Amino acid sequence: MILYAVSDATGELALNLATAAVRQFKKEGIALLQRSRIRTLEKISRVVREVRDTHGFIIFTLVSAELREHLIRTANELQVPVVDVMGPALEALARYLQVSPSDQPGLRHEFTGDYYRRNDAIEFAVKHDDGAGLDTIDQADIILLGISRTSKTPLSIYLAYRGFKTANVPIIYNMSLPSEVRSSNPKKIVGLNISPEKLVQLRGARLARLGLSRKEDYANIDHIRQEISYANKLFLQLGSVPVIDVTSKAIEEVATEVQTVLGK
Repeated sequence: MILYAVSDATGELALNLATAAVRQFKKEGIALLQRSRIRTLEKISRVVREVRDTHGFIIFTLVSAELREHLIRTANELQVPVVDVMGPALEALARYLQVSPSDQPGLRHEFTGDYYRRNDAIEFAVKHDDGAGLDTIDQADIILLGISRTSKTPLSIYLAYRGFKTANVPIIYNMSLPSEVRSSNPKKIVGLNISPEKLVQLRGARLARLGLSRKEDYANIDHIRQEISYANKLFLQLGSVPVIDVTSKAIEEVATEVQTVLGK
């Protein structure tokens, strides 16, 4: 099955909603495709025909009433299932506010303060990935610490997208943390943990992709337990920083926990 996220702007909202919805179903083989900046009747018709031909399903966010009506009408004619995410919310707000909504797509992504703050945060996260940029780590809103394969990098980028300048620093067994981290405000720091069993799977898969032996210490469960124990000791040395278990959690879920424990 293919689930199409269709939008007249970037398509992020439609894609995020589609992703969240799919996760509620224990069903394999659901593919997500994004169709962004669909702003003409011709493009609407073309997308609906594509979905018909692939026997797919549409979740869409279109602010233009004309485009919404055309998509729904065309989908009904071609017997394509659709869900309108934006339309009901706009109509309800219009009734409540007693004013018609703008039909201009992409207003959420105009060059506002939020836009620039998010871009700055993403740039910061890239420059402070995996222990880089320690000389300016004091400018971070959030500092993530964890051993290898605890989702530090994707979590940093996701938090950056939410507008937080995020740095991540690896914990390496029997090596002390950089002085820049040890002198940082502990209220910015979050430790990431994971179950040894899960980490064995993740690291084993990584070694296999690299063509290396799974017998390496990197994927040895006894060595991994030592790494986790060492990381927990460092967290305590930093002043009992909050520690989040990322085992089997989605990045979005962990990001929300990080914000919660830091009061962001």
